[in-house]
Amino acid sequence: MRTDWYWVRQGTTSQDAGRYEGRLDLPTVPPDAVVARRLNSRLPRGAVWLTSPLARARATVAVLDPSANAVSVEEMTDQDLGAWTGRRRAEVHKANPQIDWTAPATIEPEGGEGFSGVVDRTAAVIERLIGHYAGRPLVAVSHSAVIRAAIVLALDLPNEAGHLIDVAPFSLTHLSWTGPDDISVHSEERIGTWRVHTLNLTVS
Repeated sequence: MRTDWYWVRQGTTSQDAGRYEGRLDLPTVPPDAVVARRLNSRLPRGAVWLTSPLARARATVAVLDPSANAVSVEEMTDQDLGAWTGRRRAEVHKANPQIDWTAPATIEPEGGEGFSGVVDRTAAVIERLIGHYAGRPLVAVSHSAVIRAAIVLALDLPNEAGHLIDVAPFSLTHLSWTGPDDISVHSEERIGTWRVHTLNLTVS
């Protein structure tokens, strides 16, 4: 069985780039209609559309395909940055000199989740949805942290490598998984094979 994942990052938000977004429900800056049409042309027909529940992801779905009846998936929401949400990055760094900022995957914001937690929940939801939508292509509109986690999982990278991967707004990452029809039997061994077809593709 093969399952193709077409991950699309939400569009650009209107917030100052110097602040942590986290799960703030921010509006997106709509892309050019030509760009949206060109990106949509790279997505498979008849796919199951999935979306983060955040408004900025759902707005991106509406721009790409107004007729898409996307399924909201809680686990595809952005990283929970807890008390850091909406605060300036420089302010947070200054207030937390004890944190090793050179190892971002290990950092857990106060009241939030670290990147390793994002990887864990992304792995679980990918496995669940591969089983639920067996063999069907999936278009998943989500956020940079979740898409980086999916790439880390596909390439079997250490979590620390996630922050080295660029995922631009309104970009496409196409991954595919091939494995047994029944993935409900858990094993310590890696199940199936991932292939990377496209990473961080932007169109203009």
